[in-house]
Amino acid sequence: MAPLRIILTGASDGIGRHIAQHYAGRGARLVLVARRQNMLEEVMNEVTTLGGEALICAGDVRLRDTAQRAREMGVENFGGIDVAIMNAGRGGPTFIDEFSGEEAQRVMETNWLSAAWMIEAVLPVMRAQGFGKLVAVGSLAGYRGMPGSGAYNASKSALHILAESVRVELRGSGVAMLTIAPGFVRTAMTAPNEFPMPWLMEPEEAAQRIVRAIDRGRSLYRFPLGTSLAVRALQWMPNWLFDGLIGWGRKTGAKIGREK
Repeated sequence: MAPLRIILTGASDGIGRHIAQHYAGRGARLVLVARRQNMLEEVMNEVTTLGGEALICAGDVRLRDTAQRAREMGVENFGGIDVAIMNAGRGGPTFIDEFSGEEAQRVMETNWLSAAWMIEAVLPVMRAQGFGKLVAVGSLAGYRGMPGSGAYNASKSALHILAESVRVELRGSGVAMLTIAPGFVRTAMTAPNEFPMPWLMEPEEAAQRIVRAIDRGRSLYRFPLGTSLAVRALQWMPNWLFDGLIGWGRKTGAKIGREK
């Protein structure tokens, strides 16, 4: 079997780095996309050591040009693209007392617009091939709005809806659109959180689960089970109960976090 040809955004750290390592062990050929050249070089060396092959595409995923360059690198050097994993993400608090529209824009562009640019760039290649997998790494945070996380929640919700729309249109084409929605994962993005994060996962395990879901072609994979079930319950919860419960929980959790 020929090695997989993969574009991976958000490849320099966290879940993305571990996804690259997993695929490298299978001899995959990867285009690694992120802003930080030095960290991408470290991941490239790891990929090579593990038996894979990697190219670096350093750039801002919010820009159309970055997706276009990643596509060209995959096509010109690997002869095509089998999987495009849109894993780039930006988080951080956006509380209303100091709400910044500019920060909300950066979050939306990183988490949603970057995926739109990648779909635009890669989809024609996959359709011409007659096969391929587009993978949107969303979040369980994208199913309801949480205090202090409005921009992040909204961006992941938008990503889920975009992926769902594309998935339906691609049905029967040989190209699949997959949505992955993790819960809390121990990364630099979650490190500043002052509230309890139930079922917190290590990035290695999250990456392993994501790779397995991609292998199986799961159209939607939400994990871990405990967080997923809790989020589904919140989706059905009436606003009066949701508002009171989440507001109380965030205040209590922040206090606990500061006391640790």
